[in-house]
Amino acid sequence: MKKSIRQRMILERVQAAVAQELLSTKELAAHFDVSEATIRRDFKALAEAGLIQRQYGGAQLTPAPAPAIVGQVGIILSTRIDKYRDPFYNMVLEGVDRALERHGYQFAFVKTLHEIDSPAKARHLLETFRIDGLILLGTDLIDRIRYLRDQFSPVVPIVTTDDKHDIEDDVILFDGAKGMRALVAHLVSLGHRRLGFVSGNVDIRHAGYCQGLAALDLPQNDGLRQILEPGPSGWTPDLGERGARKLMAREPRPDAIVCASDRLAIGAMGWLQRNGFRVPEDIAVTGFDNIPDAQFTFSPLTTVNVHKGLMGELAAERLVQRIEKPDSRYLKIITPVSLVIRQSCGADLQ
Repeated sequence: MKKSIRQRMILERVQAAVAQELLSTKELAAHFDVSEATIRRDFKALAEAGLIQRQYGGAQLTPAPAPAIVGQVGIILSTRIDKYRDPFYNMVLEGVDRALERHGYQFAFVKTLHEIDSPAKARHLLETFRIDGLILLGTDLIDRIRYLRDQFSPVVPIVTTDDKHDIEDDVILFDGAKGMRALVAHLVSLGHRRLGFVSGNVDIRHAGYCQGLAALDLPQNDGLRQILEPGPSGWTPDLGERGARKLMAREPRPDAIVCASDRLAIGAMGWLQRNGFRVPEDIAVTGFDNIPDAQFTFSPLTTVNVHKGLMGELAAERLVQRIEKPDSRYLKIITPVSLVIRQSCGADLQ
C-alpha cells in the first residue's frame, strides 16, 4: 500500500473516532500489516501537517480551536413571559446561536418585552450589558425599538422580524401571506366555505387570509375574524380557546377555523373537543408555524412550515454584516414557507 493512501486511511479512521478517542499505534500497525515504526512515521507526517495530535502510544484528531469571542449581541423577544417555553422562538434562537458562534459572537442577554416594560428597566439593561448589535424577534416592538435606539450612543445595528414598523433596519420575515393563501385555497378545495380566523394581531397572515378569500370570490365576513388581545404570555393556547368559543357561538357557524399560529390552533382544538365538536368531522382546524407539537395533536394539525432556524441564522448573519459594514444597504429578506397537510383539515390522507 502506498504511504499516501495509508496516511489518508489513518486520517479517516481518526476523524471517524469518538471525540478524544486515542487510536493506538499497535492497533493501526496490525490493521495495516506494517510495523509500529511505520505508523509512528505516518503519525509524524500527519501531525506536522496539523491534521492530528500525537499522544503517547497513539494519536487523535487535532481539536478545532474555539473561535475567539469578538462581540456580544442582545436579543429581545416579543413574547411577554414564557421566553424559554415558546416553541417558535426557541427554534429561531437556536438558529441565531449557531450563526453567532460561527462568527465568534455570543449572547449578551435574552430579554422579553415583560422585562423591559418601563424606561427604568430598559435603561438598566443598557447600563448592565455592552452589546455590538441587537436582534428583535417578533412584533409589537416598535416603542421599545425607538427607546432603545435613542439610548444607544453610537447607535448599534438592529435586525428585526417585525413586518410593520417604520424604522430603517434589516428585516428577516417569513412569507406569511403566501402561506395563508395556500391554506385558504386548500380548505376551499376540500369544500369549506365559511372560514373563521383567529389571531393575536393584524399582520401578514391576516392579509394572506383576506387575499385568499378574495381570490376565490368568498365573502369577507368581519364576524368570522377574531383578532383578540393576547394575555400576559402572548400567543398561548388560551387565545385559541377564546377564538373558537366566539366563532362557534355565531350562526351560522364556520366550517373551518384558520389560526395564525399552531399554539392558537392547539387551544382551539382543545376547546372544540371539550365541547363536543369533532375535528375534522364537524369542523376543520389549521395552524401556522409547524412547531414540533403540531404533528402530535388529535387530529394531527394541518399547518404551514416556517423555516424558524433559517430565520434565526439569517438574522444573525445579517447583524454581523451590519456590525462589520455599518454603511451597507438595509435588506428585507423573506424566507419561504410550505403547506403541511395533515388530518385536521379533513383531507383524506389514506
